[in-house]
Amino acid sequence: MPQLLSEKNRIAIAFACVYFAWGSTYGAIEIAGRYFAPPLVGALRSILSTVLMCAICVARGTSLRVARDAAWRLALVGVLFMTVNNVMLIWGETKVASGLASLVIAMIPILVALMETALPGGERLNARGWFGTLLGVVGMVALLWPTLHRAAGGGDRTGLVGFAILTGAALAFAVGSVLSRRFHFKVDTFVATTWQIGAAGLCNLGLATAAGSFYTAHWTREGAVAIVYLSTIGSVVGLTAFTYLLKHVAVTKVATYAFVNPVIAVLIGVATLHERLAGPEVVGMVLILCAVALVILSRTRQASTDPMQEFPIEE
Repeated sequence: MPQLLSEKNRIAIAFACVYFAWGSTYGAIEIAGRYFAPPLVGALRSILSTVLMCAICVARGTSLRVARDAAWRLALVGVLFMTVNNVMLIWGETKVASGLASLVIAMIPILVALMETALPGGERLNARGWFGTLLGVVGMVALLWPTLHRAAGGGDRTGLVGFAILTGAALAFAVGSVLSRRFHFKVDTFVATTWQIGAAGLCNLGLATAAGSFYTAHWTREGAVAIVYLSTIGSVVGLTAFTYLLKHVAVTKVATYAFVNPVIAVLIGVATLHERLAGPEVVGMVLILCAVALVILSRTRQASTDPMQEFPIEE
């Protein structure tokens, strides 16, 4: 039976899902964090997402069984994605505004590029890709500048702690991205995502129970809606698309979502919360979009065991 969409179209749709799904979740994370402790947000989100993913696999007639070596690797990547990264992100957003948090997470492509460059056989960006990465950093600074200026005037150290937490979250996701690519999972995308979220859900539940998060929770309709949104759009749609991309696209290109997410997060804030954008923030968004185009359109190189024999990865 012929496929309805070509691989290029599926990749384009997956990029769109990752860009919007994760760009729109920062606000939902901030809302959920008002009523639930970070480990409990992570636990509720992951458990609900796991149930939904299992239902999808059953409906598709797909077995959830995987080989033992694949199981622990999927679990490791899932914990990095949805426990270390996600819980730290939620924690960070209790100290830093959601738009600002999205900008700190935008460091992921730079971290991924550095890891890939340092690792044997890692992917190498060409000149255009590196220029796009640097342009993205400049755009991120421009987008961040007004907020940093206001924070510096107040001398509040809470923001600095938030930055440190969010940096740890970005590092965890970068490590997970590189590992996922190098593990070469030969597992159905839905099955892989289910294992990842399920493993993280168990870890998050353990953390929430140990921290007594259930006793401090405030069960409200707004908080529940935020959790459901994070579970369906943020986890099921976003992580499934992300897992698909990691199997079909160079990891340094997949990581460009972190440049787009802040722009989407800010625009959603303007549209729904009537937030006002300063001039440098507008400039930053434009620079970030240009940077994304440069990195995505650049050709990466896969370093072989012989550094003199390199070949471009097909786009």
